[in-house]
Amino acid sequence: MMIMGNLPFKSDLIRELTKLAIDRGLQAGVVQLFGSLGSARLSYFDQIKRAYQIRGFDAPFEIVSGTGNISLKNELPFVHLHLAIADHDGKVFGGHALDGCRIYAVEYAIWPFSGPAPKRVHDHVTGLYLWERERYEPAAGTS
Repeated sequence: MMIMGNLPFKSDLIRELTKLAIDRGLQAGVVQLFGSLGSARLSYFDQIKRAYQIRGFDAPFEIVSGTGNISLKNELPFVHLHLAIADHDGKVFGGHALDGCRIYAVEYAIWPFSGPAPKRVHDHVTGLYLWERERYEPAAGTS
């Protein structure tokens, strides 16, 4: 069952998607969206510093692509969303969507997953919160 709709004008993108997941009881799924923002806050993970670098954009932007997922982090629904946004000249910026992305007009589609929800846990190798690894046993005779 796909869930489709649009989000309220001037509201916060991540907060609205998180609220939607909580209100609908969604613990896992895929998110796709498009539309436009009045302002944006994006980040990227600096692998050398092992820290997120944040960039703020205080202008209107078109969402070229918005894709992500819903899983559990600390037992609560967590929206992990990446955006590609274009300015008035068509220059594209991208990254991890943060609180502070103000909606102008955004439409979304969510495909909920059935079964156990993936859980985000701290990965000591990367410093990121990633889905727990599924236990994988190679088939006999392979490695």
